[in-house]
Amino acid sequence: MNKHGLRLAGVLSAMALITQVGVTPPASAAPRWETRWNPSPQRDGVNAFEALEDDRRGSHPEGLPHVGVDGNAWKFTAHLEDRDGSDRMRNEVRGMRTADGTPLEIRKDETWRLSYQMYIPDTLDATSNFTHIWQLKNSDVGTPVAQISLPVVGGVQKIAARYWTLEDNKSHDFATADLEPIQNKWVNVTIEFRSSDDGYMRWVLKDGHRTIVDQTAEHIDLWWTQEQYNRPKWGIYRSIKSAGLQETYMLVKNLKAEQLGPATPPVRLPAPDRGPGAYEAERVGNIFEGAAEPAYCAVCSGGRKVILIGGNVYDYTVVRGVLSETTGTRQMTVHALVDGSQAFSVSVNGGDATTVPITGTKDTVTTTTVPVDLVAGVNTIRFYGLTARGPELDKIVIK
Repeated sequence: MNKHGLRLAGVLSAMALITQVGVTPPASAAPRWETRWNPSPQRDGVNAFEALEDDRRGSHPEGLPHVGVDGNAWKFTAHLEDRDGSDRMRNEVRGMRTADGTPLEIRKDETWRLSYQMYIPDTLDATSNFTHIWQLKNSDVGTPVAQISLPVVGGVQKIAARYWTLEDNKSHDFATADLEPIQNKWVNVTIEFRSSDDGYMRWVLKDGHRTIVDQTAEHIDLWWTQEQYNRPKWGIYRSIKSAGLQETYMLVKNLKAEQLGPATPPVRLPAPDRGPGAYEAERVGNIFEGAAEPAYCAVCSGGRKVILIGGNVYDYTVVRGVLSETTGTRQMTVHALVDGSQAFSVSVNGGDATTVPITGTKDTVTTTTVPVDLVAGVNTIRFYGLTARGPELDKIVIK
């Protein structure tokens, strides 16, 4: 597949030339930093973000909300009983969403600057295992592209900026500072980066007007995705295997995202399948639980698919609004992208599961047809898998 996938490169607008006689046309202006996102906790709440990861495994419903608004800031709370797997907990937000609900996409070769204020209490300690408080990720790869983390280095609590290399799945700290002097106070954070195969990342940490860190990592690969886009995450994501963990929280405020140059035109997607009995997996109103979410797909109808289905009881999707004029057995054709041999568990209207195996390649839509029992009226069809990740779902067609 073409590495660029559906990405549409942003272009700079041409400056209008002055055509009056005797007037020399001005030179084209250099690109400027343009504010793309500047949300307000009171106005936007958690809708400022593309998605909310507030105890998505349902481990601690009594503690909800773990992510929300606290005065003029967003607050991320971590309890000792929170779990996002057997060895970790996660309460984060991901991505950025404009006031009209449009996600902001950080695309190939774009340069962005994120700035915000952060409050780390002394209960949010650095740990011997991982603790991350900011990440840059994309949907195609589980490994983060970059992070701000709280490691223990030589017995000293640190805050560190790092990037990852995909070929060996290793992190590289390029700037660190002592954590304890910045706890229990508001500090200023700026993260500037070029989302490119030959990119850079600059991390600036300030205590008031005093610069604690201003360090840049040059010539690093910050673009790994074929079809997706990079997006930032804020919150607390940590291993539960570190000794001495405390219940804690983190606050962020005055979030701003700026792009160097004008906004990139939106991606133009192919039309979804509007044929009889066709239901796109990513359609509005469907359910995307846990990690399952819509993502770009160059070979899918509608230009999207649903990824990260299965592997546990939490990550699943439900196709809603499946209509049938009569009660009876119908034929369902599943369209999906498959990495070798994978399978869905499929449940209709909450009934017993049917296993749907599919064999194919991850860059081609593969189909298989199975019988399903529908009731007259509206039906729901759940796709999940308890032990392994399933295929990536494009659509279903009922006949």
